[in-house]
Amino acid sequence: MRRLALLFLLAFLWACNKKNKEPDCRFTAINYPGNTTKLPVTYQAGDTVVTVGENDHGYNLYFNEQKRLLRREEPVQDPYYRYEVGYSSNGQATDLKFYIRQSGSWVYEGRLVFTYNAGRIVNIREENSASQAGNSYDHQITWQGDNIQSVEHRLNQVPTCTTQFSYDAATPNPMRRFSYLYFVDGDANYVYYKLPYYFSGQLVTKQESTCPLSETRSFSYTYTSTGLVETMSDQTGATTRTIWEYEYECR
Repeated sequence: MRRLALLFLLAFLWACNKKNKEPDCRFTAINYPGNTTKLPVTYQAGDTVVTVGENDHGYNLYFNEQKRLLRREEPVQDPYYRYEVGYSSNGQATDLKFYIRQSGSWVYEGRLVFTYNAGRIVNIREENSASQAGNSYDHQITWQGDNIQSVEHRLNQVPTCTTQFSYDAATPNPMRRFSYLYFVDGDANYVYYKLPYYFSGQLVTKQESTCPLSETRSFSYTYTSTGLVETMSDQTGATTRTIWEYEYECR
């Protein structure tokens, strides 16, 4: 009887773990800012090459066999833009380098440099390919609990303005499992809503800023039956638009 009870307990725990396990999902289509229709997502070479779009529209993502993102090239055919991600020994992204193809060669344009504290991004510094003499820009990130609270934008280490974020405390952020997209998703908005969208514990619902020409942006979402983000929309003043759309396959 004790053996049967033990087997029953083990089977119950296995069933619970299986039920509570996060489904393994990947994208089958993506629509991103500035694009008009969802682009198909295809996987090749053991999922080490992921293509978003096709031909002269979209981009290729390259991963190593350990599923670490290495670079993005766009468009799909005959690319002329490249993004490369560098990593530290503990697997954190240290920089994002930008290249443009000129006369058949890749020419370095600049990079973003990421600094961490306790495993979290706390600073993003912008560097261009020219001499670093002159103005320098960086963005200091403040966390509150599991969420990015604000970003202080600085010129030559002097604060110029601040962007703050609000959240839906009841909704865990499902985009964190796809955080690699922060570096390559097709939206160059690296120091605003993209940060909390991929790294905060809850979903961002508002972006407010003291920066010149900035506007308050409110964000809303729809979800798939598995709780993933299906669409993300933003409202600025009286204008509402859908900025992200996704389709998935899960197993």
